[in-house]
Amino acid sequence: MCGLAGLIHPNRDAAHAAAAAMTAAVRHRGPDADGLDLFLFGRQFVALGHRRLSILDLSPIGHQPMTDPATGNVLVFNGEIYNFRTLQRELRAEGVEFRSTGDSEVLLVALARWGVSATLKRLEGMYAFAFLDRRDNRLTLARDPLGIKPMYVAETNGGGLAFASEVRAVLASGLVPNAIDRRGLAGFLAYGAVQHPFTLYERVRSLPPGSYQQFAATDGGWTADRPVSFWSYPDPVPVDATTATRTVRETVAAAVRDHLIADVPVGVFLSAGLDSTIVAGLAGEGAPDLRAFTVGFDDHPDLSEMTLAADTAKRFGLTHVPINLPAADAEDAFGEWLTAADQPSIDGLNTFVISKAVRREGMKVALSGLGADELFGGYPSFRDVPRLMRVRRRVGWLPGGVRRGLAGAVALRKPAAVRRKLSDMMAGNGSLTDLYFHRRRVLSDREMTALGFRSSDLGLTPDYHDRSEFDGIDASDPVRAVSHLESRFYQGNMLLRDSDVMGMAHGLEIRVPFLDRRLLDMVHAMPGEVLLPPGTPGKHLLRQAFAHLLRPELTNRPKTGFTLPVARWMLGPLRDRCRSALAACADRFGLPASAVQGVWAEFERQPAGPQWTRALALVAAGDFVSR
Repeated sequence: MCGLAGLIHPNRDAAHAAAAAMTAAVRHRGPDADGLDLFLFGRQFVALGHRRLSILDLSPIGHQPMTDPATGNVLVFNGEIYNFRTLQRELRAEGVEFRSTGDSEVLLVALARWGVSATLKRLEGMYAFAFLDRRDNRLTLARDPLGIKPMYVAETNGGGLAFASEVRAVLASGLVPNAIDRRGLAGFLAYGAVQHPFTLYERVRSLPPGSYQQFAATDGGWTADRPVSFWSYPDPVPVDATTATRTVRETVAAAVRDHLIADVPVGVFLSAGLDSTIVAGLAGEGAPDLRAFTVGFDDHPDLSEMTLAADTAKRFGLTHVPINLPAADAEDAFGEWLTAADQPSIDGLNTFVISKAVRREGMKVALSGLGADELFGGYPSFRDVPRLMRVRRRVGWLPGGVRRGLAGAVALRKPAAVRRKLSDMMAGNGSLTDLYFHRRRVLSDREMTALGFRSSDLGLTPDYHDRSEFDGIDASDPVRAVSHLESRFYQGNMLLRDSDVMGMAHGLEIRVPFLDRRLLDMVHAMPGEVLLPPGTPGKHLLRQAFAHLLRPELTNRPKTGFTLPVARWMLGPLRDRCRSALAACADRFGLPASAVQGVWAEFERQPAGPQWTRALALVAAGDFVSR
């Protein structure tokens, strides 16, 4: 796990200086080593920078940028290729001799021998990389199927190109202006996370997950091909429940086993949830000396899952490492979390706190259960969205205004934020995607309008997304459709991005075996009636496959998580910082101060309701731009 940065530029000295600044900006991602090299690229230069977190092949041979002595090709790579030993054996059979024992050299050689497209289709892992083909004078940027690892790209002043693992590194080049993109800001305020492909800045874009883009040197500079997709959600394939249960059990076990590959100790995040319990149980079978980490509060025992997690670790024969975090420390972490953000977000504080604690225990790698909810139907949205579709059909004959008023009346005793959300749902077009996005919204249509945003003025869909993002969503199977939507939008734009940034803020690699490509290809192709049969609890198929690892104390408890009392802090010791951030939000983004303060005032009136997330969105945005 590392951080990469690079650019194409006509001036050698300027390229070196900019790349050095970019690489320094991601030092936290790779505190163990750094590298920076420049290469001719037609009449221009390519600079490639790298910060290394040593996990595989800890020797200097594994440092990057890595050059293949046989071809002169160069690679900077962030991530892990879990099947690299299998690929290495195949390449050795073709006569290749390897100097290192890690995955970077395998990837570098494979890209030259097999080609970019063929290699990407064979990789199992999480990755983003830049590959320079010296013979063809072609630079390739690529990203794993779901975008676990980030890659940001921007055209620079003067017609160059900058790319990096984080937005802050692109801006650190000094060659990309930091003008705010109102499309990125609108998506953030609507959902609490900036929506792909936008960032908060006009010039900077996110490379699409599951794609690669190539840049070729020309006499006058360089040209860019359009991004090429090498992975997409699979078409449905019929399968019976017995076969599905067996293949899920086998594939998850294989994924967890492969995710343990490392030349440093690997730990696991362990809560009382089903997902981390399954990962811990399977990991313990292949690594009996595994350490399981649980974070809890001594002074807030109601927020702690320590006892159940400790019992789980004991049953699996794992070394349990309890990390008791005083609430005051977590409260202090709020400001550190805001500062660590690469883009504003209302999520990720939990991951920031846990990662800091686990890294302090000497770990560089930890397995997480992230991804199971989206894949196996763990969210209420899997039930709610189809139910809302049925309700919407029944009242579809009524005028929109009447539907909106009726929804408000039905939810009269609910918090104002809930009433507005339900009203927007009933006033919309009633499609599965429309209902899904309104359910996931942070700020309502009315609140967005009050802040000065209209999706039509920004060239976005009514749900504040880029229109290209809806390719491949098939609503004929609601369970599969919700799974794809949760995976692509909520998981991709928020959970994965925050997990990467907040883990790497402490030099901790977070691995997600539930997002193994083999598992994605298999489960996303399953019919909804097999994945989540009517009347069954969430993650039914996962429960069936791993019943031997899940005891009743876990399966019968309601879904929870590691919870921090953020709303309490915002109205208490963090109130002054929040108010300063709100003022900065209005000033820097040109938002109506009355509308900004209105969101905060409603939060003060209803602090126990969901309104705190709306207030936090404005606080996070304002704090981000006031650094």
